[in-house]
Amino acid sequence: MSDDMNKQAMTAVLLMAYGTPSEQADIEPYYRNIRHNHANPNPPKALLDELTRRYLAIGLPSPLARITQAQGDGLQALLDEEAPGKYRVYVGLRYIEPFIAQTVERIVADGAERIIGLPLAPEYSSFSSEGYHNIVRAALKEHPDIDYAPVKSWWRQGELIDFWSQQLEDLKALTDRPDTRLLFSAHSLLRRIIERGDPYGREVTDFAKAIAAQAGLRQDQWTLAWQSAGRTKEPWMGPAFESVARELVAEDGVKTVISASIGFVAENLEIRYDIDITLKKIIQDEGGRLIRLSMPNDDIKLLKTLRSTVLDLEEPQG
Repeated sequence: MSDDMNKQAMTAVLLMAYGTPSEQADIEPYYRNIRHNHANPNPPKALLDELTRRYLAIGLPSPLARITQAQGDGLQALLDEEAPGKYRVYVGLRYIEPFIAQTVERIVADGAERIIGLPLAPEYSSFSSEGYHNIVRAALKEHPDIDYAPVKSWWRQGELIDFWSQQLEDLKALTDRPDTRLLFSAHSLLRRIIERGDPYGREVTDFAKAIAAQAGLRQDQWTLAWQSAGRTKEPWMGPAFESVARELVAEDGVKTVISASIGFVAENLEIRYDIDITLKKIIQDEGGRLIRLSMPNDDIKLLKTLRSTVLDLEEPQG
């Protein structure tokens, strides 16, 4: 046999995420990329100053870039154990380098015959998840011979449900108290997108129910709210987790709020600032305390979840 016949076909696994600025000088171009669909992509000074203040409050560089790379490296190691040489993991970011389209060109140059596109968001949305896939599809228009397999939602994987439920089981003595409430949260989404039939809200709700059921929690021990809504004139999904947390403590007599931000898989601005600073202060100001569950980051259960998700797409999906 020739070397070409012996050579194993390579499948690229493209992990896709929002991205994060690494230093203060990156914040303005990063924000401009986020606003690229606006009539004027240049951010107003007040909004840029506010975003800069938030990043400086959590410290730069944000841990997100390091975590995302660690997720890619960890997944590569697990896939190498499963099928040595078959998979190569890449990271592509939406709003900062390495950009998704650039990464696709690198994948093409490396000779991949197939790409599995895996957004690092467990629940599917036509707005966010599909946006990642559309970038890949556009970049592959000149390469119709390469098969693209888009991953939609992957929250149903048992390892991911177990990651969250195990933390709650470890806190059973606390969650069983009548003055404790578990607050699930996920990133809010424009209401008009949900009203068009987008499954995101249902998937987040079902994910929360699955975690709570596995942890043995009753319906009255937890609630779900939405966080980190964009600053637009259009309405976003609610209720906002700030108002829910304030009501729990100020009106319902809750002393401890346990935060489980199940819409994310890594510590980012929405976790380090929106929860660790903003939500914590709201709860403390009302006389309560906040306990935040650990994020998946590069935990082995998250890595096994990603591996299972990739292996579920063994056959080309079109």
